[in-house]
Amino acid sequence: MIHIRDIAEPVMLRPAKRTVFGRADASSPQKPDIDLTPYGALEKGVSRIHAAIYRSDDTLTLVDMGSANGTHLNGQRLIADQPRILRDGDEIRLGKLIAHVYFK
Repeated sequence: MIHIRDIAEPVMLRPAKRTVFGRADASSPQKPDIDLTPYGALEKGVSRIHAAIYRSDDTLTLVDMGSANGTHLNGQRLIADQPRILRDGDEIRLGKLIAHVYFK
């Protein structure tokens, strides 16, 4: 689950092989799997296609998809297209949108 700062209800997900985070835009043919628009994505600098979580047999990895305002994992900026392992309790920042990842 993803708990977005200042939002009461966490976002529950069952990651597919790839789950893309971003914000929907009517003028763009690409749509994210998880639309962060309701959480102030535009104002917080979240790109249309911002980052993705990839699932393998025993690991989740976070990848920045070349976003304009960057993806951070526990305060470190990710290099685009280079996966970083996600762990329970990690903080991710997409632009200025901050969330924590918790495994169930």
